[in-house]
Amino acid sequence: MTEDQRLLSSNPQTSDFRRVFSHTGDWIAGQLSRVTASGELIPEIDGLRFLAIGAVVLHHLMSIYLPQTGRSLAPVHTPAEWSAAGGGSGLVAVAYAGHFGVNLFFAISGFILALPFAKRSFEGREAPSLKKYFWRRVTRIEPPYVICLLLFFLVQWLWKGQSLSFLLPHLFASLGYLHNLIYGYHSSINVVTWSLEIEIQFYVLVPLLVTVFKIKKSTLRRGLLLALIAFGGWFSQHVIYPSGETRLMLSLLNFFAYFLVGFLLADLYLHKWFARRHWLFDGLTLYALWAMLKVLTDAGQYYYSLPLLVLALYLGCFLGRLSNAFFRLRWVVITGGMCYTFYLYHIPLLSEMVAHTKQWLSVARPVVLDFSLLMLLVLPVLAVLCSVWFVVTEKPFMLWGTIPRKRASFDAMGD
Repeated sequence: MTEDQRLLSSNPQTSDFRRVFSHTGDWIAGQLSRVTASGELIPEIDGLRFLAIGAVVLHHLMSIYLPQTGRSLAPVHTPAEWSAAGGGSGLVAVAYAGHFGVNLFFAISGFILALPFAKRSFEGREAPSLKKYFWRRVTRIEPPYVICLLLFFLVQWLWKGQSLSFLLPHLFASLGYLHNLIYGYHSSINVVTWSLEIEIQFYVLVPLLVTVFKIKKSTLRRGLLLALIAFGGWFSQHVIYPSGETRLMLSLLNFFAYFLVGFLLADLYLHKWFARRHWLFDGLTLYALWAMLKVLTDAGQYYYSLPLLVLALYLGCFLGRLSNAFFRLRWVVITGGMCYTFYLYHIPLLSEMVAHTKQWLSVARPVVLDFSLLMLLVLPVLAVLCSVWFVVTEKPFMLWGTIPRKRASFDAMGD
């Protein structure tokens, strides 16, 4: 420490400022930190939620940016349309692949929901109460979901002037998690809720699926899960998508492999596979990210490999030194814990912000610079708005059915 640093650290005013700043940061972190049913928190899981929601937000921001700024004359959908609109920019390719963040969420859900069932099964105890399991799902997921749908419904009816005769059937279908099944396309109330309908299908089947943990021999159990994960990727690419049936594409049948990735990770986690970390697994993290980007932006020849690549990515994030350190960072974990609110509200918020900031953007700039400016303008605002709304509409419902910390354990229903 230099003489100037010693003087600075001994200055009472500087010390007081640091103390106030630290306490303020701790208070804000406390307000924004989520509450789990068990009282336990696995930092890496919320860190991975940060990765997933970051990918989804990047994807949708770019999909709004390209047509609104005139780089594309129409909404972009296919990798070729994205590449053409972005002039072949690598950033546009990364943003296109961001839609895969939803699949990353599915694997996290599989991990969280499998954990209490797997733990009890491995200990030879009875499974957690199904009544408590389903009640936790209702109290944790349902209230913010209903609030969001009703709010979006009112905005479309009262502000955008859409008719009740059109909106009400879509609202009721979405409230019942049946929009995908009834209409065969994303909800007209809130487009992102298609994935939540798939989550609900998985929640209902979890008590049946967790019987896999009754298989005593670990190599057989994990081998079965690994085979089902690989089969799920093949089934999605070679059966679901060639059928052209959108209801199948928007169903659990198309995504079950990702949930089973979470099952396998929960098995490994409970058997202390992630206790030690090594630099080599940081290489696995980077390889998995590169390979997923490559697969997602090509013609779809290797889509079947994606569930296995998600498994590789998550193994790298748990076992790599730098990867694990990043996903355990305080504000990465806190932001990831608010992902549900970010996910539900980010598209209309981003649309409005891009509409009001595009006057500062220019197609004359390289897309990397122009889009980076846009991110600097809108992402901090999105973070503040969603953080406040998380505290108001999501965190209060996290407290329902929680367990006192002195009794907390993974026997709870997960979160």
